[in-house]
Amino acid sequence: MSGSRLHPAAADALREAIAEAGGVEVFAVGEVVRGHVTEVVVCARGTADKVLAILGRPRAGQVVIHNHPSGVLEPSDPDLALAARYSEDGVGFVIVDDEASRARWVVEPWDPTPATVGREPIERFFREQLPAAFPGAEVREPQLEMALAVGAALDEGRPLVVEAGTGTGKSLAYLVPAALWALANDAKVVIATHTRALQAQLLSTDLRVLGRAGLEVRTAVLEGRGNYLCKRRLGLAVDEQEELPDEAREALGALVAWSGTTDLGSRSDLSFAVPPEVWERVESDTDLTLRLRCPHHDSCHFYEARRRAAGAHVVVVNHALLMADLALREDAGHGLLPAYRRVVLDEAHHLEEAGTGLAASAVSALAVRRAVAPLLDRGRKPGALARLDAALDRVDTLPGDVRERVRTASVEALHTAEALPAAADQALGELAGVLSPDQPARRVDTAYVAEPEWRELVVPQLSALSRTLAEVSGLLARAVDALEGHRLPTAEAQPMLDVQRAQRRLAGHATTLQAFVAEPDPDRSAAQARWIELAQRRGDRPQAVVRAAPIDVAPALSRMLWTALPGAVATSATLSVAGDFRFWRSRVGLERSAELALPSPFDHFHQAILGLPTDPPSPTDPHWLRASARMVVDAVEASGGGAFVLCTSYRAVDAYAAALRSTLGPGATVLAQGTLPRPTLLDRFRREPRAVLVGTDSFWEGVSVKGDALRLVIIPRLPFRVPTDPLWQARHERLASRGQDPFAALTLPSAVLRLRQGYGRLLRSRADRGVVLLLDARVHERRYGRVLLAALPPARRVKGPWTRVLGAVRDFLDPSRPAAPTP
Repeated sequence: MSGSRLHPAAADALREAIAEAGGVEVFAVGEVVRGHVTEVVVCARGTADKVLAILGRPRAGQVVIHNHPSGVLEPSDPDLALAARYSEDGVGFVIVDDEASRARWVVEPWDPTPATVGREPIERFFREQLPAAFPGAEVREPQLEMALAVGAALDEGRPLVVEAGTGTGKSLAYLVPAALWALANDAKVVIATHTRALQAQLLSTDLRVLGRAGLEVRTAVLEGRGNYLCKRRLGLAVDEQEELPDEAREALGALVAWSGTTDLGSRSDLSFAVPPEVWERVESDTDLTLRLRCPHHDSCHFYEARRRAAGAHVVVVNHALLMADLALREDAGHGLLPAYRRVVLDEAHHLEEAGTGLAASAVSALAVRRAVAPLLDRGRKPGALARLDAALDRVDTLPGDVRERVRTASVEALHTAEALPAAADQALGELAGVLSPDQPARRVDTAYVAEPEWRELVVPQLSALSRTLAEVSGLLARAVDALEGHRLPTAEAQPMLDVQRAQRRLAGHATTLQAFVAEPDPDRSAAQARWIELAQRRGDRPQAVVRAAPIDVAPALSRMLWTALPGAVATSATLSVAGDFRFWRSRVGLERSAELALPSPFDHFHQAILGLPTDPPSPTDPHWLRASARMVVDAVEASGGGAFVLCTSYRAVDAYAAALRSTLGPGATVLAQGTLPRPTLLDRFRREPRAVLVGTDSFWEGVSVKGDALRLVIIPRLPFRVPTDPLWQARHERLASRGQDPFAALTLPSAVLRLRQGYGRLLRSRADRGVVLLLDARVHERRYGRVLLAALPPARRVKGPWTRVLGAVRDFLDPSRPAAPTP
């Protein structure tokens, strides 16, 4: 080996490329094995400040190599900037001479051979440290089994899937090995959750347990940038508040008071509601940041969160942020998160949903209005284009021709932009005319694109709107480009930032609409589902939203997640169907993995009964809703409240809430989803022992109510997805085209996991007891009923006429009655 730590073959290849380049700087990516470069791929030629072309090429453990023709190997400022950027992702940076005989290793790459933790530290924590810190705590063998499996997966860099039933203690079972692995490697492990409720639990409870038990590890939570308050923008919003309505000014005043007390500046810490249009004025935004020029940079909530995450061993994020980070790393070679080497996905049954959301797109009249609003004058408040024009006069260092080019483009852009909101309202209002409450969505499939309605209405309307959006975006881009190389003073920078953000947003909407109406080709139509759906009204006129989403996210997740991070761990209480993980793995692109299924340690047979009435009408019966509402009321009266009613539609939520209120009377606490914020509903439910909460999707999971406050869970209807959902239809067609039965391959397994989530709301501790009622008689009449019932925990089952089931509910929940005998 040469002194440069380049293998002779790698040095020869680099030397040849440098000679061919004629003496300019050459950039290459090198593979590193045991500290030496074994092979190189030349990616770019030029100078260090023009090397963006290779930013997407290197990965952690590799090195970026470039030559200094002068033979002086001291790194320049651009070299150091690139080295710092790459080092965040574990990529080394090396400078060589033209002969590739001498080298300066500015940054060493990440060592791809991590240290291992092994079994002993994990066992010691659970068997010794935890009981010592919490006297009376017992070792839970399933928890320890999971922790050891997670530790082995992190050590060996192989994927692991764990289904851990409620009560296993899965959070601690992955946090302990994750913390130990991060400490052993002085590296980061990312913990990704779907819900903020679980994030709060990890931070307020589980991670604190580690410290009390002697496992000191630095932790941080990092949210998407838009969740943080921007102090500079808050000041601007206060200066402009006279143009706001009273409600918005009140919310802004509350934010000002909160900003003086909050440490994190995160929207999730707010104890009061903030209208979206107000938060948008004060949120941290990549397009609007002044970075180091901002007077609040050193105390910026977002950058403080980034700094905490950079110094942490365990970083807690949500699925959406993790997906965005993985996608950016794949496309650009760097991410949104500080460099990390392992990831644990909790609530992993939502992974397909997170992958779908990453690649989904939508355009609405409201989105267009919000994108263009900062450009336009509002009453006496000039818009960004007018303020930019005024700023040009105050900056005397700008050449006259630059001012003229900016002004010309701005005037043209403003003229067209003023008409954009009305154009979006008109186009999307016309599209809403093809929809109705009975058909709130219309999928763009092969049949629809052959209809006159598509050719004569949808395509012309959206194409015209797309052209207008692109025109405004292009004019704004001309104004921005005219100022290239001329930095405005910090005090005058905000109007241009507003213009740049509007330009990017409008360009994005134009691109989305162009793709939506483009002639379908086999590759594109196979990848995306497209549809039009009914949205909120503006005044008396309904509006439509156009949407697109990937049909199959498995290939993308396979590349971005499982291949890029082979030591990833996925866990949830519900991942398997009949003990088999293949359904979930097929949906998220995981071909092979280690698997572990741990049942709930609760004694379901003695703690719960599952009521299965056989005589309700079919859900397809026109009298179904009325009949099931009577049963819901009967059951809630028998339990004395303390009930969740888990619905599959908002129509059912409204019907059951109305029936409960009219029957139980004004003294009853009937809480319905949509009437109050979700946290407020849950807080009231926990505080009022006779309350009943009627909800849909978000209450089927991620909700933990311990004790007698929740003693009855009613599931009126099996949680099958709505068959008219456009994305669901597209996925069904994809499966059918592959020769699979869509119901067996997708609909039924999805319903199994959803039903298990709903049942799981009942028992949250060994002391809990209660009843789950499943009012859908199809579980007795259809063959798939056996699959659904077999997936539920082994509670004592009461099957028969409603009167018998209702009597069993009363007997079980009435503490004055003797317990039912064990069969």
